[in-house]
Amino acid sequence: MKQLLSYDPILEKIQTHLMKYGIKSTISEKELDFESDYLDISLLGGKDGIGNVGALKLENSPIDYIQIIKKQEYANCDFAVGSHVGMGIHKHSWWKMNFFLAFADSIHIGPFDIGTISTIKKGLFHSEIEDFMWNGYPKLTTLPPGLVRDNVVEPLDQNKRLRQLMIKCLLGERIITVSRYEPRHESNTIMTNSKIIIQSKWKLQKDLFVDKETMEMYEKMAEIIKKTVNNLKYHLT
Repeated sequence: MKQLLSYDPILEKIQTHLMKYGIKSTISEKELDFESDYLDISLLGGKDGIGNVGALKLENSPIDYIQIIKKQEYANCDFAVGSHVGMGIHKHSWWKMNFFLAFADSIHIGPFDIGTISTIKKGLFHSEIEDFMWNGYPKLTTLPPGLVRDNVVEPLDQNKRLRQLMIKCLLGERIITVSRYEPRHESNTIMTNSKIIIQSKWKLQKDLFVDKETMEMYEKMAEIIKKTVNNLKYHLT
């Protein structure tokens, strides 16, 4: 059992939040392999840095795991206006959800790494996403182009529902990256076989709780990627 010194109530809050969308999950009490990428948040103390808050294992979703990480920075607040008295130190905090997709141990993903570039249409009161595109290395294999259908961007772009969701949700998520993931395997962690990670920007805690359409977007993305990998499983082993 891992020491839950860093256990944060936000894990239960997110778990309850996901239940509203019909997504069941369990809080991992033992350390998972990807959690070893960061120090336990409790060990950061009063230092700047990024810490692991905890992880959820999803039970009925194409997304296998959600990891919550927290970034904190301490800054001197100088002096109060019109005073010579110091105001002490202020802590700035940001949060992020990492979505992990797990595959069979025999699957080996190529140098896959893509991210969104959005065109934002500014409005008087509300802005909106006018269009977006994927940029980066979209191939799952290292085979020459054209031999197999290993370009993940193609099925992502061809799914009309996903495109609708991304046009609507990218304004809040800003940048979404999808890439190959290789955890640092440690003897005291549980192996999850997580091989692809989906990430967005750092957020304030109040913005960490995604709405139904945003969660649907990430699940649809995971579903398409998993289907593409499965179709290529004989080329990825």
